[in-house]
Amino acid sequence: MKLRALVYAASLLTLSGWAYSVHPQISPKPLRSFYVQRTMSTPQAGSPYPWTYVKGFAVRSDGSWVLISYGSVAGKRSHTRDIYDVGNNVHTTIEDLSKSIQTRAMSESESRLKRMSLAVSCGGKAAGQMLDFEVEYAEQQEPLNYDANGPVTSTIKRWLAPELACFALKKETVWTRDRDGSLLADTTDQAISVTFQSVDAFFLIPTDYTERTPGETLLELSRLYPDEFPRPENTNAIDEVYKKAHSKLPKH
Repeated sequence: MKLRALVYAASLLTLSGWAYSVHPQISPKPLRSFYVQRTMSTPQAGSPYPWTYVKGFAVRSDGSWVLISYGSVAGKRSHTRDIYDVGNNVHTTIEDLSKSIQTRAMSESESRLKRMSLAVSCGGKAAGQMLDFEVEYAEQQEPLNYDANGPVTSTIKRWLAPELACFALKKETVWTRDRDGSLLADTTDQAISVTFQSVDAFFLIPTDYTERTPGETLLELSRLYPDEFPRPENTNAIDEVYKKAHSKLPKH
């Protein structure tokens, strides 16, 4: 699978969020809705130029938010939106190329973790300004089960803006193999613009799209774009996880 299509497909399967949330012990201030455009870059083997792509983040005043992944497949621009509606405890994925929708219930605890709110501090160290916002620096390391060649450590560095609900205006991720320190992955996410604006349009759900499981979505993409999306062999595991979460959606 080509790199761009791989990233595009991976965005359909992820259930994890992007937020680095710190919930202060005092009542949070009202949150203004805002939109952030951010680029991710990673080195390319055999090329002096990094591979980059653009992501958008739309945060609503109630703490709900949307991750927008921008893609280009077979010369066609498209988007995938992950909507985290923390008021209704629903995570919705909208994939434009196949006109697919996936909806999952979020637990109360997951919604609390996903909810964005202003913070007095993000728990990091003062680190100056980015894009005219005060930021704090925080770093964490985690062990990973990557492959059979030995343990891997993930080091994540973040520059967090309390005024933007501890959104990371910059994030660096490095994976290194513990055995010899060899570099396995190196990515940088950098915000390039922040605007306070209405973001309601990013939360709109198309009425002419079809509800599909992640596996069904990949099959439809394979049917539409066989050169970009090879037919998946087995999607039972991801579909079972999805069906379980989908069955817990609120009944209307």
